[in-house]
Amino acid sequence: MRNIQYILFLLLLVTLSACSRGPDDAILNTEIQQRLDQQFSDKLFKIKKLTRKGSAPRLDGAEGIYIYFNLEVEFLREYNLISWRGLNVGTLAAVLGAVTTGIEGFNSSGNKKGDSLFIRGRVGYHQSDGNWLANTFTPIQSEESITVVETLDTPSPDAILVKIRNLLDQNIKATRSEEDRVTLQELRRSLARIDLGHADLKKYHTLGTGWPTGSYYKFGEAFADYANKQGYKIFNYASEGSLENGYRVNTGRIDFALLQSDVAEVLYKGWIEEGQLPSPDLRAIGSLWPEAVHVITLKDHGIKKIADLDGKKVAIGSIRSGTRFTAARIWMAAGFERMSHDDVKLLSRGNSIKALEEGEVDAIVLVGAIPDPAIQALAQRRDDIRFIPLDQKIITKLVEKNFAYYGQPITAKTYPGQTESVLTLGVSALLTTSVNTPGEVVTQFMALMQEGADEIAQTFYRAGFITHKTVRLGISMPLHPAAKKYYEAFEQQSEQASAEEKEMVVEAETE
Repeated sequence: MRNIQYILFLLLLVTLSACSRGPDDAILNTEIQQRLDQQFSDKLFKIKKLTRKGSAPRLDGAEGIYIYFNLEVEFLREYNLISWRGLNVGTLAAVLGAVTTGIEGFNSSGNKKGDSLFIRGRVGYHQSDGNWLANTFTPIQSEESITVVETLDTPSPDAILVKIRNLLDQNIKATRSEEDRVTLQELRRSLARIDLGHADLKKYHTLGTGWPTGSYYKFGEAFADYANKQGYKIFNYASEGSLENGYRVNTGRIDFALLQSDVAEVLYKGWIEEGQLPSPDLRAIGSLWPEAVHVITLKDHGIKKIADLDGKKVAIGSIRSGTRFTAARIWMAAGFERMSHDDVKLLSRGNSIKALEEGEVDAIVLVGAIPDPAIQALAQRRDDIRFIPLDQKIITKLVEKNFAYYGQPITAKTYPGQTESVLTLGVSALLTTSVNTPGEVVTQFMALMQEGADEIAQTFYRAGFITHKTVRLGISMPLHPAAKKYYEAFEQQSEQASAEEKEMVVEAETE
């Protein structure tokens, strides 16, 4: 009994010491409030309640600790954290060391004065001359974990697939030879074909998204989870990007797909000069959220404008990605010579960033949501990254010729260390299907997406961007007949509700 009491006493001491490490609550409160004020404004958020949950040493071996907390903040004025422009939930998460799924209380229609946000976050501290000092940035937390299977219990096909998947997950970020890179790439493609075959056998509807680390895939994951709970079976297919998705929808291999709006436009209309024939069966369902072209370099490369990229080594995305396609259009609009194999590197997002940091390329082009988590992490690691703006002439030239494009500012403070807004090219994440997809299937898919937007946004916050006000922005191809009918019905209901509301107001005024 005494031993048990002694152990409990030691555990209590450990717990108390863990909670007392780092600065006191008043200093922590001040630090968090200052971060909110500096990043957004001093008249947007006010801390209502801060609950310290303990502290832990850094796992990367660096000196210092993380202090974990639960936070309730109040909106001091109206603000929309799920907006096509401006600072949003992704930026807030980075500021407070949170994951986006650890932030609750934001609404797709915007928050009002007096609303509360609930945040689970962390702040890093280190000691200097006996004082606790806050770290400038807290590394972005991963929102997913990988379960590694070390051995195969049976030689079954499923067990072999599990082993291959885990080997791919472990090797994707490692330095490999060109032969290994090709092997890993072909293994991924083979797995994708197997997965689609399994989905067909199970009578699942298929949604083509993107790389597992990207926003398209994360949306597909969150939506499929929600839809499956409602009895609508969705398989989230991890593709290489927009070009592959468009090809698979057009050939009937998948039912739905996410495409960059500019890629969707050229797939539908064709680009004869580049050997791309029209895909007349491709149909739009709706725009989901805005994306931006990020052109990034390092300070010591001396690149300040797009014209400086001519003749430089630039990573522009993998071969079947939308990024590669968009970069080619920017090059042409800028008047550069055709992209040469010597200057252009076809690399995935992760490998592009790695190549920039290791000096293998002078700049990278990434098309992604704002903020893009991979770019956030890069900006936290280094203070010498620079965002290259697109010339207004280039943007105007592309916008005039292609309905899918628009000018898009990346607001200052969107990324760590970004002190000025950057003008670039905007596209949207477009949900597409084939004209041959049955209308009832499309209608049910749309109803789930619209009705479940707020719930899905708790897992993947960009789902909150999906609104009836923005769902038809940047669409440059015909809507699927069922989608057109769905929107017309919604507009009629809205007009009827508005008329009834006005009638009630008139009746009240005459009484």
